[in-house]
Amino acid sequence: MTVYVDLVFLTNLAIDGTVLLTTAKARKLRPKRRRIALSAGLGAVYAAAMFLADVPYLYSFGAKVLVSLVMVLCAFGYGGPLRLLRLFATFYLVNFATLGGVLGFSFLLRQSGTPWGGMTFTPDGGLLLDWHMQLGLFAASFALSVWLFRGASASAERTGRLEALIVDVTVSVGGEKRECRGLVDTGNRLYDPLTRIPVMMMEASLWKDRLPSGWAERLRDEPADRLVAELDAASEEGCAWGDRLRLVPYRSVNGNTRLLLAFKPDSVAVARSGSPARDYKRVLIGMDGGTLSPDGSYRAIVHPDLGMAFDAEPVPSQPA
Repeated sequence: MTVYVDLVFLTNLAIDGTVLLTTAKARKLRPKRRRIALSAGLGAVYAAAMFLADVPYLYSFGAKVLVSLVMVLCAFGYGGPLRLLRLFATFYLVNFATLGGVLGFSFLLRQSGTPWGGMTFTPDGGLLLDWHMQLGLFAASFALSVWLFRGASASAERTGRLEALIVDVTVSVGGEKRECRGLVDTGNRLYDPLTRIPVMMMEASLWKDRLPSGWAERLRDEPADRLVAELDAASEEGCAWGDRLRLVPYRSVNGNTRLLLAFKPDSVAVARSGSPARDYKRVLIGMDGGTLSPDGSYRAIVHPDLGMAFDAEPVPSQPA
């Protein structure tokens, strides 16, 4: 078999450079390009030396770990043992993920009459897997594996950021309670203009049994003031919230002023994972006729005056 050392060097240079850049992306680092190039060059030289120097200990487990450690130090610097450990673990995680993707695509595209066709048993009981892959297909599979890994990492990061803003909400009205998960929206500055009471949002479907028939669906398309104008007729159907309902003006995305249907609860309890619940009485609940979260991960938008209190010192419950 003919091995072109220069091709081995260039291939490993490109792969190591991509893995190092992906590691930097995963750890939110911006190392200098020359450090990445120097580190990738070190890895490429190590891979090419396999065909130039017959030194068995140079390719032992300890030597491989040592070379990987030097590559990480060369690319990202030291910065402390914990930082180095995290970078080292991420570097190997990216390596395993991308290599696993390449092998997976290879065996997925491979055509074989039997799964045993690419296996060979050695005289001492070992198993050899026959694996061949064209350079172009290898490059495409590697690039796709890196893209999938970066996409999965970015998705996990977004999910983590979202989970940090998720709280448990319990609304009490007339002895009844509704529980759901809520998203703390730091950009929500909606207050009742007269009382300056903060307004949080909930899906109207959570209160469907307490609202007049059809209101939960009609809120999606019809103005709130039109529904309130029908309140006298709706009261005959058992609406017990006549004294709790409010119309709160707000400015929509297109700049038009509209009215939001809201109600005054007895209390709202907001709890974040690992923290005790906080009770609020000075709050209004605005009702949205649609779905606040496409995947149903939350059904309420919590005002920052309520949700962000967990980042401050404990405060007593607000008076009514």
